[in-house]
Amino acid sequence: MERLIERIWTTIWSLLTVNIGTKLVSIGIAMVLWVVVLGSRNVEVTKEIPLEVITPADVVPSNEIPDRIAFRLSGPKAFLRTILDRHEEPIRVNLAGAKPGLVTYRFFSDNIRVPIGVKVLSINPTAILIKLEYIKRREVPVRVSLQGASPDGFRVSKVEVRPQSVKIKGAESVVDSISEVSTLPIDISNFRQSVERDAALDLSRYKIQLDGALPKAFVEVVPLTANFRIKNVDIRVLTPYKARLSEKTVTVLVRADAQTIRSLDRKSVYAVVDMSGKPKGTYVRDVKVVLPESVGLVKVIPDQVKVTLY
Repeated sequence: MERLIERIWTTIWSLLTVNIGTKLVSIGIAMVLWVVVLGSRNVEVTKEIPLEVITPADVVPSNEIPDRIAFRLSGPKAFLRTILDRHEEPIRVNLAGAKPGLVTYRFFSDNIRVPIGVKVLSINPTAILIKLEYIKRREVPVRVSLQGASPDGFRVSKVEVRPQSVKIKGAESVVDSISEVSTLPIDISNFRQSVERDAALDLSRYKIQLDGALPKAFVEVVPLTANFRIKNVDIRVLTPYKARLSEKTVTVLVRADAQTIRSLDRKSVYAVVDMSGKPKGTYVRDVKVVLPESVGLVKVIPDQVKVTLY
């Protein structure tokens, strides 16, 4: 037994004495750095940590809840810089088993990891009140919101949203308080043609979500008068058959500024007669004109042509 103990001590001593100079230097440097850090002047900083509330699938908070918790810290500057640069996982408030009602959740200094020498001076907020409610779904009408003024020579003649209502979901009391939702403002200051686009909804301020696809906003823009005439605009017939037209070209009356007309690429202006799906025969069809967005259509002459498919 005595020989075994002697061997153990011999082994430990040999490990301690191998490269003892290097080890002593390393220990000395570490101690100096530690003393310098701890002896440096303390500063104060604020560290914000994200907050995440976990609830059952059919329950949501109905009141305003902060998305971050602020911790006021004091300590050596080197330590605090490390903490500020560090990525933090969210503070998770697990209410997965909760029922509708009021829940108070408090925050403590151990919600943030700090090294020795760093103190948590304050927490803001120190607690939050969470009001839980069942999720409700409901259809409400959509109102299109416009901003800006139409360009000179144009006006908005009609505004529609398709469909006219959408389904929303959120906390029961919040959903019940909403009579309609608005689109985010659509800027019409550059609209010289009718426009149809997805209508993003302004839902964030209500704390609700869209339960379905975005609606389409349709803004019909008409020129007040024509100020330019584009002649000999080619007509394209959309058909797999050969086609014969009563008119090979049309004249287009448009509204645009002079610079746009001067720089207009004629390849971007053409007329279309859509005969897709039509069998051979003779038809009278409307002429549709394709123009750049900066040019407003006033009139097509003629606006109908006879088309023979053969």
